[in-house]
Amino acid sequence: MDASAFAVILGELISRLPGAYACSLVDGSGETVDYAGLGDPFDVKVAAAHARILLNQVEELGALGAPRWIVIRGAARSIIARKLPEGYAIVVLLRRRAGFTASERAFATCAAALAREAGWPLEAPERGGEAAWIPVDVEIDQRGRPAFIGAPPVRVEVLGSVMGLPRRERGYRVRTAAGTELTVVREAGNCWYADDRHDAYDALR
Repeated sequence: MDASAFAVILGELISRLPGAYACSLVDGSGETVDYAGLGDPFDVKVAAAHARILLNQVEELGALGAPRWIVIRGAARSIIARKLPEGYAIVVLLRRRAGFTASERAFATCAAALAREAGWPLEAPERGGEAAWIPVDVEIDQRGRPAFIGAPPVRVEVLGSVMGLPRRERGYRVRTAAGTELTVVREAGNCWYADDRHDAYDALR
């Protein structure tokens, strides 16, 4: 059978999280709606169900407020569960020694794609004024800096580097020939994102 639209979106999330090997979309009771990746489907569904139950239990405690994430690091595997609208959640399984810090850009991108497919309300950025992020194709120059962005590629001029990013990330402020400016960031695994503030990314579509 061909992969569903949900499975394709989940597969893209796996490709953007170094060390991830399986991912499941679950409802509020822990029932798997769809999944992607490697591993025994039964094991993936059981792990996802337990992670969703833990999210529910933490929320029932009340002391922490409504949980957004649960991250469990084990000796052999790790699990990340992230809440979605309408009671759903994404659960990702990671191999041993996978990066412990999840990419908010990758999860936000996945959540937005799932929301569009399912008809859920799109989530707003978590902090006022923070830009949304969109995956983008980037061709780099000999110095490893963006030269072309988007598909079909648009030539850009690098205006400067973005400071204050985590050690394994690199960010640049760039400008297209039409004068549109935007920020692009390369995360671990060579995954690139462009900010979507004020529809700047429309210049690349």
